[in-house]
Amino acid sequence: MLKKAVTLFLATLLFGTGYSQVTQTAIPLSETFQLTKEAGIIRIAFSPVAGTVSDRNIKSGPLRAGITIPFKDNLQEKGVWESLPDGRTSWKVKISVSEAKQMNIYFSPFRLLSGDLVFIYPEGTSTHEALTARNNGKFLVTRIYNGNNLIIELNRKSKSRSLPFNISEIGIIIPENGRDFGNAGFCEVPVNCSEGESYQNQKNGVARILVKEGGSLFWCTGSLINNTGLDGTPYFLTANHCGRDSDENDYNQWLFYFNYESEDCSRPLTEPEIHSLSGAKLLAHASNSTSTGSDFKLLKLNDDVPKEYHPYFNGWDRSGEISGNGVTIHHPQGDIKMISTYTSDLEPVDYYGSVTNPDGLYWKVHWSETENGHGVTEGGSSGSPLFNGEGLVIGALTGGDAGCSNPDDPDYYGRFSKSWKPAGSDSAGQLAYWLDPAGNGPDALPGYDPNAGEVIAGFAAEVTTLPEGGHTTFKNLSYGNITKYEWSFPGGEPATSGDKNPPPVTYYKRGKYNVSLTVSYSGGQKTATREGYIVVTPAVYPNPTKDGIVHVRMGDYTPDSVSVHVYDATGRELGLFKPDFNHSEIVFNLSKQRDGIYFIRIVNGDKLMEYKVLYTFNK
Repeated sequence: MLKKAVTLFLATLLFGTGYSQVTQTAIPLSETFQLTKEAGIIRIAFSPVAGTVSDRNIKSGPLRAGITIPFKDNLQEKGVWESLPDGRTSWKVKISVSEAKQMNIYFSPFRLLSGDLVFIYPEGTSTHEALTARNNGKFLVTRIYNGNNLIIELNRKSKSRSLPFNISEIGIIIPENGRDFGNAGFCEVPVNCSEGESYQNQKNGVARILVKEGGSLFWCTGSLINNTGLDGTPYFLTANHCGRDSDENDYNQWLFYFNYESEDCSRPLTEPEIHSLSGAKLLAHASNSTSTGSDFKLLKLNDDVPKEYHPYFNGWDRSGEISGNGVTIHHPQGDIKMISTYTSDLEPVDYYGSVTNPDGLYWKVHWSETENGHGVTEGGSSGSPLFNGEGLVIGALTGGDAGCSNPDDPDYYGRFSKSWKPAGSDSAGQLAYWLDPAGNGPDALPGYDPNAGEVIAGFAAEVTTLPEGGHTTFKNLSYGNITKYEWSFPGGEPATSGDKNPPPVTYYKRGKYNVSLTVSYSGGQKTATREGYIVVTPAVYPNPTKDGIVHVRMGDYTPDSVSVHVYDATGRELGLFKPDFNHSEIVFNLSKQRDGIYFIRIVNGDKLMEYKVLYTFNK
């Protein structure tokens, strides 16, 4: 968002996907076969001070997030290959970026063979989500990961030892003054509060954008926008100053996050599930000057938005009529989706104008206090749609002075009517050519819901990899006029549920378990099944241990919720034994003990877990 006189903030990136990144549940060969070779290491020097990009003119850039740095190492040479007896191969490399707090990877190209699996995970953790050939393309962008060490593991069905991808850049998140999940201003109102009740369709079109512009990363907001063909073409409206200088390759690496919102009116402690796509093509934009252009930018996403995302293509009103009430829906500070309300007439003005001008390129808006706050806009809100009382888009955010500390100051939105068909413009400088391809000339167009009348069954687990005795919760992602829910959790307790949102499910035995959900509606039933979706791993590893180091996976149990006791074979408790807690694991060091059998007893509430460990240092 452009501010007249503000400090440029940094945003902490969360995570995004690549070319409409699709993952498959699988277990890395390194874990399945306990491969022992260490990953090759590529070390990248990074200084937070040197890496911090100085603020450029605040009027020409959105909320700063981080940077990307070129990747120059030879992956093929640095990674370590390991062969299996059945002919499969595994390749691993560790990317280590000194002093980084969060990072991601930009692949170019990404060309997996059929059957190839690529796992990406922070060192010291595990993953069972694999990229496949479905993600192939000129570019692929990974999610953002915490920490400064990432493992990349390629699993192949064949003995081929040529890499099907390369890394072009590493994304680095600058921590100083960072903004991300949970950092919106105190006055902001989550979109699912009462203020958003009349805009539940409209919110589904609004997305958070991770903008790439050369070596810089930014947060912005935008919206899917309908066209008179009513065909679901993934047109997307935002502000031109978001990625003003992005080139074709940059646009192909923009990330779009849908449904990034709280489930209710609260501010959640944990992030919502990520529904994201990447890649777009620039179709049209305003001139770079706010005195000659309305600061709009129209993109076409590279991929259709999956129906499971519940996309909504927002309608629009190009009449230019003054609206007396409405809202904006946006992602301030790169945070969850918020809603701000106006209840007084908009004013047509020049940018930062104080005098009404019927031909002005911008709407001047003053926000109103409502039941749950006094929503405003902030950095990261740039490009967010302004809706009139009928829920139609009439503008896109350029800038202003409103904030939680000064909520009565105005903001300015480029007028949709002035972006429609500016005098002298061609297809690259207007909306009309794209949003009204037949030239029908309507003043207004309602929104389009591709899921209207459909029923979709879907779900996601909070955690998919558990230790024995661990539990997870399932989120219902089904959509439509559903009358009945039937959950099946083979191997879990409970094994079934008829609730829309089932209770936590506990798994006590190692293995891979399917999960399914059947929804009933007036026209029949639909079932979603995810095979091998829940992976229950041994809670203790390695066992036996030769160096005395033993890991006990704790899943989502916190160290404060359990008591731990270790006994030798005679039943003597090692009273001075103090385990370390790390990454939801308890790490024991038996190296100062004698060879032999040890027993680990973990008490978690009314549950008791006991494990036998063999220490074989001298064997």
